[in-house]
Amino acid sequence: MSSVVLSLRGVSKAYGAVQALRDVTVDCLAGEIHALVGENGSGKSTLLGVASGFLAPDRGTVEIGGRKRRRTSPAETRKLGLGIAYQTYSHVLDLSVAENLYLAAPPELRPRYGRIEQWAAERLAEFDLDLPLTTSAGTLSLVERQLLEVVKSLLARPTVLLLDEPTTALGPEDVDRLHALVLEQSRAGVGIVYVSHRLPEVLGIADRVSVLRDGVCQGTFDAASMSEESLVALMIGRPIQLAFPDRHEAAEKREVLLAVSALQGERFGPIDLDVAKGEIVGIAGAEGNGQVQLLRALAGVERAVGTVTCDGRELDSRSPLAALRAGVVLLSGDRTGESLFPVLSVRANTTIQVLRRLGRFGFLNRRRERRTVGDLASRLRIRMASPEQPVQSLSGGNQQKVSLTRPFLRGDVKVILAEEPTQGVDVAARFDIYDALREKAREGVATIVKSSDPLELAGLCDRVVVMSRGTIIEEIPGAELGERRIVEAIVGSGVGRRAAREAGPA
Repeated sequence: MSSVVLSLRGVSKAYGAVQALRDVTVDCLAGEIHALVGENGSGKSTLLGVASGFLAPDRGTVEIGGRKRRRTSPAETRKLGLGIAYQTYSHVLDLSVAENLYLAAPPELRPRYGRIEQWAAERLAEFDLDLPLTTSAGTLSLVERQLLEVVKSLLARPTVLLLDEPTTALGPEDVDRLHALVLEQSRAGVGIVYVSHRLPEVLGIADRVSVLRDGVCQGTFDAASMSEESLVALMIGRPIQLAFPDRHEAAEKREVLLAVSALQGERFGPIDLDVAKGEIVGIAGAEGNGQVQLLRALAGVERAVGTVTCDGRELDSRSPLAALRAGVVLLSGDRTGESLFPVLSVRANTTIQVLRRLGRFGFLNRRRERRTVGDLASRLRIRMASPEQPVQSLSGGNQQKVSLTRPFLRGDVKVILAEEPTQGVDVAARFDIYDALREKAREGVATIVKSSDPLELAGLCDRVVVMSRGTIIEEIPGAELGERRIVEAIVGSGVGRRAAREAGPA
């Protein structure tokens, strides 16, 4: 029998009238990959906060490596042997990669400051990771930030490691790379607590799975004995038929709303792409092949040359405001950094771009504003205690839904650019977001979705283009869309793509 490296016994935690955790007991064994799943708001983040020492439980105990933690303290928790890689990252963005590694290491393991770059290179080499040591962390891609976060959590050689949504920003190849690292650590005896909404990944890597629902543990199960359907049923309390919204009816000729011609910028181009009214086009590809830069250039956030027209009018690619006024809305993958104002309320985040439309003569009609926010919250099924609740206190899925309220409020939206729209979002919330995007498509809005989830692209989009080295290398029409077909196009050779095309959709 393996020893227990993390034991959470009878943990309860309440925030006012909201009971986030109720008598939760979970054990993680040495060398085990123990998955923790549940809907957004089920208590997963709260449980990790208690385990890591950032939150004090109302009741219950925490033991790490057989030793009971006496104080609620991240420092003491770390000394006992627990490491954590955060979903929102813990980097100091203005410092270099080497300096971030230096800060993350325990004081006794830090080198002389003059050796910091050599030391950092040695640490990255241990994990077969190549990052620009002198580059500031803020300039790294989301993939690089995620991998750096995991390496930082391993510097202290923990006996138990908490991974909070470690693959949200990763493409298929990067997921395999991360999983190889996780498996290597588990074989070395490290207990891994793995939190993810991607159920195929969970079932593919975990030894055991614990399910949370409404703050209550529904049990711990051998992963080999579970299916996606059974996990979903435990997560939401009822069976669910996982179905994507119906695609747009095919038409011989549809009006082009967004036309991109010879667009070229940093790490992408030239790109030629037309998107019709009411069409959802997916962008697939291994991370770092220019997908994000393309979306940001279309929104005027990054510099690019070429021609972009929206509804017949040429856009000024140098101006985010010009793109917004033309009806082009970017939903950034950096939810808390670019899409939302975390400290402001749900109400303020929802209406901040349309305040003039909710008042007269310069005075805001509060009653109309509250009614508007309430209607949208009900429409998108946003779970919140009050519209005045700070958006940072919502679960990840509900934060994402708040960011989606703006296209619904703005009557002039013509194009939605969605970067990882369901990143860190649970199964039920994912389908709420899919329905919301499809509803806007039915209204004639053109949508471009960049996603690292091939199944999501196959189920949601009318067609998918695949990017490699900054250019579009293949287009997959709706009749051929399937998860296997998209993966083949991303990682396969031309022969593999032709074989997949002949085989039809997966």
